[in-house]
Amino acid sequence: MNVVRRGQIAGLAAAVLFGCSAPLISTLTGAGSALSIAALLYAGAALALLALRALKGRSQTEAPVQRQDWPALAGLTLLGGVVGPVALVLGLARMPAASSSLLLNLESVFTLAIAVAVGREHLGRRGAASAALTLAGAMVLSGGSLSGASWLGTALIALATLAWGIDNNLSQHLSLRDPIQIATLKAAGASLPMLGLAVLLGHRFPSLPLSLGLLAIGALGYGISIWLDLLALRDLGAAREAVMFSTAPFVGALFSLLVLGDKLTPSLGLAAALMASGVALLLREQHSHWHHHEPLRHAHRHRHDPHHPDPHHDHAHSAEDLGDGVADGPFWHAHDHRHDETAHAHPHVSDVHHRHQH
Repeated sequence: MNVVRRGQIAGLAAAVLFGCSAPLISTLTGAGSALSIAALLYAGAALALLALRALKGRSQTEAPVQRQDWPALAGLTLLGGVVGPVALVLGLARMPAASSSLLLNLESVFTLAIAVAVGREHLGRRGAASAALTLAGAMVLSGGSLSGASWLGTALIALATLAWGIDNNLSQHLSLRDPIQIATLKAAGASLPMLGLAVLLGHRFPSLPLSLGLLAIGALGYGISIWLDLLALRDLGAAREAVMFSTAPFVGALFSLLVLGDKLTPSLGLAAALMASGVALLLREQHSHWHHHEPLRHAHRHRHDPHHPDPHHDHAHSAEDLGDGVADGPFWHAHDHRHDETAHAHPHVSDVHHRHQH
């Protein structure tokens, strides 16, 4: 399986897990305060990621978090784990459900805009058409109306989606590091302060069975989903990941229909057609041209195959770099390495190695 296809599968899987979690959470919102519920969800995410890390063991093929990564990690934890959820809860209290659902689609718009304008990612005509189709499907699904919206509620939800859009782009930058480590630090960094604050403020927590249910929902819908989303960000870039993840509202609506007994509506069918068309268009995208690479030095997970060499990772190794790898066969590993200046043509997406002018 090539890297792009792997990223597409990871992105869709992340959207499925997150999309299924939303309707389940909506059935439990009255069981406790917004802060305590959010804290339990992120605590479940942290526990699941810690278990996954223990099961997999310390990876020798992933680059660990380094000192220069901490500011970005702190930023995405603050924005994605604190500012976004708090602004969302405050905004939802001032907004009807249909209007808030429509505004939540701004997350994909902000992610795309920041990735292209600031991150120098490229989204060609087919990618732009795919984004338009999936976002149109999300808007159809959420009602397409801002009736009853207050300016303060609108501003708060827009702030939440902007925070998550910045978080997604920071996460894409950090996805070169060990995704499980990044996701664990983010989940723990968000859950512990919220748990402590909820206890100090005397917020009501759900009963034990419901708390365990929220931990389970958080484990899959937030923990494993965050990890898969980081894999998609690494392989696809933030813009294309945003297209994949914007299918989450449809997944949530379909889950509500099949599991929770909601009624089938014409808007669900139309949204399904639009989103399926958008994802299919992106899956068939091929972007290839002659491009130039400036010299670059960094550390991340990469593959060596003497039979099918990667022009981006054709470098010499020391014995320490090789570790347990087999020098004469395909293997993955992570170490600090240099990319020499080069120019060539091949299919690619806007990953960290391909931020160039078009």
